[in-house]
Amino acid sequence: MKTTISGVLGIFSHMDVLIDAITKFRGEGRTDITVYTPTPRHELAHAMDEKVSPVRLWTLIGGITGCTAGYLFTSFVSLDWILPTSGKAVVSLQAYTVIAFELTILFGSIFTIMGIVNHARLFRSRTIPYDDRFTEDKFGIFVPCESDAFDEVSHSLTERGAEEVSHAE
Repeated sequence: MKTTISGVLGIFSHMDVLIDAITKFRGEGRTDITVYTPTPRHELAHAMDEKVSPVRLWTLIGGITGCTAGYLFTSFVSLDWILPTSGKAVVSLQAYTVIAFELTILFGSIFTIMGIVNHARLFRSRTIPYDDRFTEDKFGIFVPCESDAFDEVSHSLTERGAEEVSHAE
């Protein structure tokens, strides 16, 4: 059963006003706010002071694992079924580079998907309020708070330029 987080949702029309509101909330020490935007904007990422995604580490680990597996697999197969050809080396890393590259891409992509599923919190039991206008032309901030702080947070959002404020319980 999904439960809705209680808080206040503010709707903004202009990104500059939204960035000012985010900066003021962050200055007050509020790091639990959620921001909605119709398009990704680097200004918002800077204002939110977002951390770098840990998914890229998953991709690196997957790529290294795939490359290592590609070279080891082909080397062990060549040593198990030795086919001597004109005195050439049995294990030739240059010939195995294509297979190692392909396994690097395969394992890197598989590990990336695993990292996304792990870090995306797809299976949360709590939902955050949302307005369909955020996909069109509006911006929003959701500030989680207890019901006794609704008026204070609503006033704070209105003071900072929110055009519309609604409570979610």
